Amino acid sequence: MARPIQPGLTENEFMVMKELWAHSPLTVAQILEKLDRQPKPAYTSLLTLVQAMEKQGYIGHHKEGKAYTYFPILKQSAFTSGEIQRMSERLFGGRSLSLLMNLIENEQLSREDVEQLKKMLEEL
Repeated sequence: MARPIQPGLTENEFMVMKELWAHSPLTVAQILEKLDRQPKPAYTSLLTLVQAMEKQGYIGHHKEGKAYTYFPILKQSAFTSGEIQRMSERLFGGRSLSLLMNLIENEQLSREDVEQLKKMLEEL
């Protein structure tokens, strides 16, 4: 049975995207080298994942000699916004203020964080 389509990125896709957002363009071998995961996946498994991500439109490639170098098409800011929106919808019925209040109430904010938050609110 095929895996159901899910919104967002899988954990493995996210690990690849984090490296591409930070260091692109990268070959599959370079991505594999940079992955902070033990044990590392097999090269062929990672290649299959990267090719699937390209078909989904998350990444693109350029051919450099015999190697392909991959770069992100999905922007990190767009991904982050989408993930936050999904979390807000799922946990708080889309009420962004409820999400924000929950984060503020349940996180240990430093004095600097509080000051930055106050400044942002004043600017709005």
